[in-house]
Amino acid sequence: MFTAPVMLRPGQELRTFSVSRPLTKETARGREITDGYDPLGTIRAVLAQAKSEETERWRQLEHPITHKITKHGRPEFDIKPGDIFEYAGRRFYNQAISYDIGDLGHWAIFFCDERTDVV
Repeated sequence: MFTAPVMLRPGQELRTFSVSRPLTKETARGREITDGYDPLGTIRAVLAQAKSEETERWRQLEHPITHKITKHGRPEFDIKPGDIFEYAGRRFYNQAISYDIGDLGHWAIFFCDERTDVV
């Protein structure tokens, strides 16, 4: 595993995110709705705003993103699309599987959409 010290700029400190997965149930008419959340655990990661090129690329793929969450190493649990990262009252919805650069396990990048209209 990669153990060298990581140099971060001011404002890029590691933040503790709680990760949860929405539980769904089916209504009488067959529509799936969210019925609570299953906590998966916590991770320490860096929160950064997505670049305009990345935002445009993901918008064209019909998965809008606003932020990236970058974690050193692989998470201890499986994080899937649709999972929610929570930090200081803010919610970030994971839009894709984690991007592991070179499949080496040094970094995991999650492309997320911050939602303020949902609680």
